[in-house]
Amino acid sequence: MTGSVGGKAELAYLTKTYNAVKFNVPRFLDTCTSTPQKVLTNHGVELLKNAKEQTARVVELCAQYFRKVPVLVICSSAEELSRMHSAISDAQGALGEEFANEVQRFSMFDARGVSLRNEWQTIIDDATKRLGTTDDNRCRITVTDKFGGRGHDFQVVDKQANENGGMLVIATSVPDEREWIQWKGRTARQDRPGQFYVILAQDSKVFTNNKELLNKVKKAKHESGDLKGQPDHDARIEVLLDAADEGIGSKLKEYGGEQATGEKLNAVSEAHFKRDPRSFDDPWPNGSESDRALRGFLMSNHDAPPDVIVERARERLAIDLR
Repeated sequence: MTGSVGGKAELAYLTKTYNAVKFNVPRFLDTCTSTPQKVLTNHGVELLKNAKEQTARVVELCAQYFRKVPVLVICSSAEELSRMHSAISDAQGALGEEFANEVQRFSMFDARGVSLRNEWQTIIDDATKRLGTTDDNRCRITVTDKFGGRGHDFQVVDKQANENGGMLVIATSVPDEREWIQWKGRTARQDRPGQFYVILAQDSKVFTNNKELLNKVKKAKHESGDLKGQPDHDARIEVLLDAADEGIGSKLKEYGGEQATGEKLNAVSEAHFKRDPRSFDDPWPNGSESDRALRGFLMSNHDAPPDVIVERARERLAIDLR
């Protein structure tokens, strides 16, 4: 059992391979009267021309929000994390000199490759604490990568932050659906509100390798009502999630073939050892001609289709899997 299945391709693979069944369980607060789930606000999916403009926009949003709410910037890679952390830390004109040194880096390793394991919980706890005095207070900005986007519990108990919409997540990419659910889950936790921006660069690899995807994102607009013709930011996210799902589907199809091959090779091995049993501690191969034949068979058929393995096992090893 799992609480996060992922996208359509993942569900289709699990259903076909394991006869898995998916069913929806309502969130606890949705089953309670007079206690609705707090709002998660999508402030927009913005398309900037390049990484430079993307960085400048992220810095601008950090400066706009850090005095109101804790800010978590989720970067698409370790390299982008370092670049974004430096840019935000150096933006003293926008943030104020007294705050620039308080920008946190949250990653598995530091810039030198040294593990930060002993600091993770402290960084998480500090990420949501309000600093300063009553008249001049602020929250921290935490810059992370995919490591910080899932599995870490940022508890926003600050009343002022929740009144201002809750913790702000700024994402510089949209990953697959399983990961995206986790990223959004960094905010709007524990019956508290949350908000997010997605700030994308049109020169990023996801778009330069797929111009059609960029056009689809640009064309995702409201088709009716007062917002007709304006960008539909929720639809933009769906387009990006569908694209990621297609990529996962291709990988799962390839993996499914590898798995089917592995199952047949395992069946060949089981049949061999039933025919020629031995102690667990006996050497492999044990010097017998049949063991050498099996080893050669496994090495030469590691990427063969299942039906070919069945036929070759019958011809070369006298093992009939039919």
